Amino acid sequence: MNLNWQTHQPYTQTTVSNFAPEKAGVYILWVQLMSNSWKCFYVGQADNLKKRLLEHLSSNEDNPCIKNKVSKFVCGFSFALVPRQDDRDEIEKYLYEHYKPECNRISPPDVKPIIVNLP
Repeated sequence: MNLNWQTHQPYTQTTVSNFAPEKAGVYILWVQLMSNSWKCFYVGQADNLKKRLLEHLSSNEDNPCIKNKVSKFVCGFSFALVPRQDDRDEIEKYLYEHYKPECNRISPPDVKPIIVNLP
């Protein structure tokens, strides 16, 4: 499946509010490395991307790994709109298996991953 990944943005409340839609999709959270390259630290999906991405930035975030990354490092986010839940499940599974993100505490649903283009 070919996804239309939106341009990588800084992971801040302002950019999420300005760029993330209140629509369903999959997303990737990135941390900037010393080499100025980026490493995926979390993959997810949501019915409302803006709401979910803002939740990760809030003081109520219950994942200590995400909380640590966004408070101490330069982070970014990418997303793609994916309206169908089944597609989101399969794409999230593929992203999880591809990136092996350190902050995902629970593996995605037990579904067959669908191969997608990566951002």
